[in-house]
Amino acid sequence: NMKLIHFFILFILLFSCSQQPTKLSDNREKIVVSYVNWACNCADFIESKYYEKKNYEVKDEDCIFIEPANDSLKIKPEDYEKLSFEKDLILTGNFYLDKGVPKSYEPKTESSTEEARVFRYNKIEFTDKSK
Repeated sequence: NMKLIHFFILFILLFSCSQQPTKLSDNREKIVVSYVNWACNCADFIESKYYEKKNYEVKDEDCIFIEPANDSLKIKPEDYEKLSFEKDLILTGNFYLDKGVPKSYEPKTESSTEEARVFRYNKIEFTDKSK
């Protein structure tokens, strides 16, 4: 039955896709983030405030997704090389109140993506990594 097949396809799509967060905080912030090149579908930026702690090891629950407010603010693929080794980002924007996965996130594997905090930015600047 075609209706049943369509129902199952819709069901799979709804439950295999993580949710886009919807409620933005009113608190506008400026944060500095470093890129973490994980091999999984997971949040891949971390606020530099964590690196100020002595002997800090990156924990996945401390990582966040970042989401451009519009496409002109997207990070170019060639800039990720710089972000891995020499640059951090200064972002101005707001955290979402609810966890999720932004629509702008491009998965690295076919497995599902783990939800995390998301920072929506409308200003982006590159800065040298703090040593």
